[in-house]
Amino acid sequence: MAAARPTWLITGASSGFGKSLSWEALKAGYKVIGTTRDVGKAESAYPDFTAKGGIWMGIDPAQEDAYDQFAKCSQEHNVDVLVNNAGYAFIGGVEDTSEDDVRDQMEVNFYGPLRAVRACLPAMRAKGSGHIVLISSGAGFIARPGRATYSASKFAIEAVHESLSHEVTTLGIKVLIVEPGAFRTPFSSRVIYPAQFENGFSEGYKGTAVEQMVTGFRQITSIPDFVKGDPDKAARAIIQAIVTGYDYLRMPLGKDCVVALEDKIGELQRDLEATRPIATSTDID
Repeated sequence: MAAARPTWLITGASSGFGKSLSWEALKAGYKVIGTTRDVGKAESAYPDFTAKGGIWMGIDPAQEDAYDQFAKCSQEHNVDVLVNNAGYAFIGGVEDTSEDDVRDQMEVNFYGPLRAVRACLPAMRAKGSGHIVLISSGAGFIARPGRATYSASKFAIEAVHESLSHEVTTLGIKVLIVEPGAFRTPFSSRVIYPAQFENGFSEGYKGTAVEQMVTGFRQITSIPDFVKGDPDKAARAIIQAIVTGYDYLRMPLGKDCVVALEDKIGELQRDLEATRPIATSTDID
């Protein structure tokens, strides 16, 4: 009797990394469930998905009822691999960012993936196997100016997945955090800025790193030449890891992300060496 095809549930499957991942998974012969907020729009933009056998599901991970929808999907389709990919970036200075801006970002980038994870875990745990993949970002380990809210959402959801990786290690479930750098996707077209400021930043931050970051993103109308990341190659690398196995938690993707991670490790090492005498002097005598 032929083994059942592994089932992949990929959020935000209609564009960017989600689109590349879903296509590569379909080509590999897997059953793919793709979520999108607007099925009609997704079908028009990505007609090859259903033609190849993919199944669309209209789910907005930012809505509270997404948990129930994910749970139903997991049970009906026996999901083997969950890929949390849906998300967007809010770019703006800390002082210029409202609490509503932060909540909106966290609903999509933090609570959305958390809902999907919690909904899919029971079925994976029951059968003793499964993969949970988070498409995070270099912003998940380093916070650049103007990216505080975006990085906060990524730092937080990475923490959940890191903790989860230890919780499920004896249950046959594996966790992978993918951290892409700059890739040739429509990511920048979905960036949101502080709406209360015409230029995306307040007068007090004119001439600062905040203005530079916001203005730089707002000026992007097409994928810049310096962005070298190929999302199709990234998708194949992720699928290869799932198929052949992996013994790491984080997978940086792109040369720029490798440099950023090395910079972060260097910063942490410098801070540790600078404060080691202080740190080791605070125990009781």
